[in-house]
Amino acid sequence: MNVRIEYIQMPVSESMNTKVRRKLDKLVKKFDSIVKAEVTFKQDNDPAGQGKSCAIEVHAPGARLYVRSYSDNFEKSLNESTRDLKRKLRKRKTAMQRHRGVTP
Repeated sequence: MNVRIEYIQMPVSESMNTKVRRKLDKLVKKFDSIVKAEVTFKQDNDPAGQGKSCAIEVHAPGARLYVRSYSDNFEKSLNESTRDLKRKLRKRKTAMQRHRGVTP
């Protein structure tokens, strides 16, 4: 799987790179159809303090899934985004199995 991590308006963090790769590796083990992932961390000016976002775009055959979450720190945003992505991947996998006639 090809992974691209981008940081906007913030310095690059090797520890976050490691966390992203670890979380995506877990997803790939469950959903082997993932070909490519693009992760973007961005710091926005938000008066409410929720300006740290993590967006993940995953490419799989026939689909492109996108999730984005906002939080007060990047690690929480990453956790929320991967949780949402996992839910979308599970839903897609179930739909594909039904389409093929396989019971989930």
